[in-house]
Amino acid sequence: MVRALSFLAIVAGLGLAAGMCRAQVDGKDLKAAYIFNFAMFTTWPDAAGKGPLFVCTNPDNPLWSGLNALNGKPVNGRPWTVTELAHPKAARCDIAVLPRAMERPALLTGGVLVVRDGAGSKAAITLVEDDEHIRFDIDTQEAAKSGLRFSSHLLRLARNVL
Repeated sequence: MVRALSFLAIVAGLGLAAGMCRAQVDGKDLKAAYIFNFAMFTTWPDAAGKGPLFVCTNPDNPLWSGLNALNGKPVNGRPWTVTELAHPKAARCDIAVLPRAMERPALLTGGVLVVRDGAGSKAAITLVEDDEHIRFDIDTQEAAKSGLRFSSHLLRLARNVL
């Protein structure tokens, strides 16, 4: 009887802890963390790999605050720096985070990792919500057009690799 009660107490405690963990991480912040980790496993063309890592998006993007919270964190020795897509602090973006419905701006040329939040077109990585989980698809052809390469670890974690 004591064993059965102990087991039930442990199971109840784990269930409570799991619920608390889910409540602590917002989906938008989790997506921002995904994008940060995408950067860790991406190789940019040689010319783009120096100085701050500029992450461009719009302030009205729901991921803006989560991406901004990562400012200053190093990504392979480069400080993560969020700036506005329409008025970037830098001459170019290293990562562009686009909402689903936004067209890809023409200024995003080579050396830019385009990450789209939701199904859309022309993105090297697309974040998707699938059965209450955040997953991602990788388009290696789109990445190759920008001169980007992904690690095999990242490719293995993708839901789909095109």
